[in-house]
Amino acid sequence: MACIDSTKRKTAGRKRQSTRGILARFEDEREILSRLPRVITGNRGAAEQSVGETRGLVTNGAHPHLFREQLLQWLKWGTIKVAITNSLYEIACCESKYVNQNCTHSEHVLNGNDLKLGEFRSFLWQIDPETVIAELEPLARAVAVLRTTARASILDCVSWFQLSLDTVLAANWRAMTWFVEKRTGLSHKALTPEPKEENP
Repeated sequence: MACIDSTKRKTAGRKRQSTRGILARFEDEREILSRLPRVITGNRGAAEQSVGETRGLVTNGAHPHLFREQLLQWLKWGTIKVAITNSLYEIACCESKYVNQNCTHSEHVLNGNDLKLGEFRSFLWQIDPETVIAELEPLARAVAVLRTTARASILDCVSWFQLSLDTVLAANWRAMTWFVEKRTGLSHKALTPEPKEENP
């Protein structure tokens, strides 16, 4: 009986957040929430717009009934989705950069590799967004954010961007190679994707 009472008290202590509470958290975490949209869009103003649009969704009641410990993650995901949706044209324009590139490094896919994804995620939070923007194009940046922060698979990214699997794999290779270079100083020459063979 005591165990049941203890469980009830813990559940009661996990209060769900009201719209007012969520909006207050927006203001408290605004800098954090705008960081990843800035990496995706490459523009501070566009990042702020993504945060503002997500805030508008909350104001209109378009949010789940979240517990406090779930809130920040949901807000991050909301701003990321808006930033990607607003950047789909710029992302699609990168497709030609990856024509005839084919990544054969299975370690770059990282499906289920929480350790590596966690390392990349921490790195994105620590590095200056301007460095990421200057050195990676929009598609590679968006793939990096989705893979590490939203734990999206390669196929999830294909669905999001409406691009070919080969294109997304090559962009993922580019993001992972950049990460390795930054963390270890390795030359990208050892990791260059092989040219895709043309059908006769």
